[in-house]
Amino acid sequence: MNYKRKRTPANPNPRSSMQAFHFLRSLSLINLRTATFHKRCRAIRRAAYASMASSTKPDRAWRHAVLSRLRRKARPVRVRVKARRRKAHHDDALRRILPGGEAMDSSRLLEETIDYVQRLRAQVKLMQEIVDSVKKKESEE
Repeated sequence: MNYKRKRTPANPNPRSSMQAFHFLRSLSLINLRTATFHKRCRAIRRAAYASMASSTKPDRAWRHAVLSRLRRKARPVRVRVKARRRKAHHDDALRRILPGGEAMDSSRLLEETIDYVQRLRAQVKLMQEIVDSVKKKESEE
């Protein structure tokens, strides 16, 4: 009998390595010397969101919402008039938090929220690993 051996990928989660690649590439493009602190913070946040969105599956609605928001030019902030408070439903709260969640039905909203939270966790883990490696280098020097 001819048994075919299954190949196991070197990285069990290739999406997280792509997320790290995109994030580090974006960080390297930020000019840290001439930009103000506020601009650097904004650029790092944009790099984090862009890397998170570009490393996920293309069929995710939150991915398209995040990328389109990042591509748009900055618009002036509009002052909103507060409407009467109404009893919020759990889905309404999720729709406000999830990028692009306003137009989703409940089942799709929950599915997208799960994927979005997983990506956020991976992003936090990646950023923590970067901070730890920098601290380790500084303590060795």
